[in-house]
Amino acid sequence: MSAARSETAHASAAARRRRTIRAGGVLAAAALAFSLSACSSGAEAGGPVELEFWTYSLKGGDPAAQAIIDRYNEENPDVTVKLSEVGGTAETASKLLAADRADEAPDVVQVEYFALPSLVVSGAVKDITEDVADAKGGVEQNIWDLTTFGDEVYGVPQDIGPMMLTYRADLFEQYGVAVPTTWAEYADAAEKIHTADPEAYIASFSATQFEFFASHAAQAGAQWWTNDGDAWSVDIDSEESLQTADFWQDLVDRDLVTVEPLLTPEWNAKANSGKILSWAAASWAPSVIYSVAPDTAGKWESAPLPQWTAGDAAVPFLGGSAYLVPEKSQHAEEAAKFAAWLGASDEGSELLLTLDIFPGGNAGREATLSAAPPKLMPQQTDFYQVADEVIANTTVPVVWGPNVNVAASTFGDALNEAALSKTSFRDVYTATQDAVVADLEKQGYTVTE
Repeated sequence: MSAARSETAHASAAARRRRTIRAGGVLAAAALAFSLSACSSGAEAGGPVELEFWTYSLKGGDPAAQAIIDRYNEENPDVTVKLSEVGGTAETASKLLAADRADEAPDVVQVEYFALPSLVVSGAVKDITEDVADAKGGVEQNIWDLTTFGDEVYGVPQDIGPMMLTYRADLFEQYGVAVPTTWAEYADAAEKIHTADPEAYIASFSATQFEFFASHAAQAGAQWWTNDGDAWSVDIDSEESLQTADFWQDLVDRDLVTVEPLLTPEWNAKANSGKILSWAAASWAPSVIYSVAPDTAGKWESAPLPQWTAGDAAVPFLGGSAYLVPEKSQHAEEAAKFAAWLGASDEGSELLLTLDIFPGGNAGREATLSAAPPKLMPQQTDFYQVADEVIANTTVPVVWGPNVNVAASTFGDALNEAALSKTSFRDVYTATQDAVVADLEKQGYTVTE
């Protein structure tokens, strides 16, 4: 389908697709669904409490991670926290749901923010509002909101990802490319780089990065899910979203970005050889790049993310995770206390810095200002100052819906096909909108026009 035909089809159907999904208080109800069957909290009289902690950031074989756990155990002799690695970010939520069904849930689990709504709706995680009330002051409100639904708190932030652009400073200078401050300048930079070296690209276009595309659209003013009391609105194919679709369509069609997944052996090789020159991601990107291209250390820098309008500064968070307490934890009160200590206390959030984690807690964030820059960019001594300024402008909300997994799967498959065949990206957003609404209807939600 041509781009012009796609726009016409979209315009004629747009009114039909502005739907509101009535959740019937589903967030609050789901959070309470298992309350009667949950095991009792706390240890038996006189006995120690053992907390099983599922995490992918704290590695069992990492002395720094074990030192954090040992510190808590020493300070809380009636509690023993045990690390349990559960794989990567993608697997954790599904493993928690399986453990919940089998009545084998851990006591604390680290989960990415975008997966939280589906866990709340499923009733797999506990409302810990009262248990962590005293910890709220240790986290900025825009960060605390990442784990809050209405008046209910379901987690304590571990780390955050203010969106930034990480780029090869040496090659930008070699090709005479200024660091882009707008997306229009980014497109111009992409053209200049590829003209100077036909094998080099400003970035890779990875269709599987659903969370990035949602956040990028949010920066343009889109909101794919909106919760208003007992209602969900779905607006994935809004005009703001389609603005971002057109932007990436243009770069792909002109071969100004390489179409391939991130962090594959091929991508890693290009990052090492200077054929991929930037990554629009978040403050955690330098540590990821360093893990696959350590020999390029000293050649990269990070800057604020480009904007749609010159002079703007607002960005959303991208990535990051929180500590949740499963609904069926046998020691929920102690688990919430540990989560609050690690994520929000001065001591815990500062200790997270030893793991190269960008903490969500105030004390940890403040400590970054005097910390050494990431290993990827030892020469950029103001990295954390730049990141802190970005955090101050991280005011764009991104709301994740209860069936984000359906959206991510549909979007990734359709966008990959469209990128390879160079067909309409707009149709991808429309197809995802339809799939999300259909799935909600299938689950029994009431869908109104």
